[in-house]
Amino acid sequence: MNKDAIKDLMYGGIRELMQNNTYYYYSSVGVEFCHWTKEGQEALFEYVNLVSQKMIEAENNDLNHRAKRMVLDNLKGESD
Repeated sequence: MNKDAIKDLMYGGIRELMQNNTYYYYSSVGVEFCHWTKEGQEALFEYVNLVSQKMIEAENNDLNHRAKRMVLDNLKGESD
């Protein structure tokens, strides 16, 4: 999964959790009265942990790809 997909996943997942009143209390009075419920805080924490793992995987994949590209470019006699 690439970084852009992870960004969309993060935003979309949090937005979906906010749509569920078990996890997020929405007040029409004002945003200062909106808040995560206890269940929502737990779900959000678990979700962020899962997405964090995907972020690390994406970073490692990018690093691995760049390293391979550098080796191949050096073997060909090219440089950045």
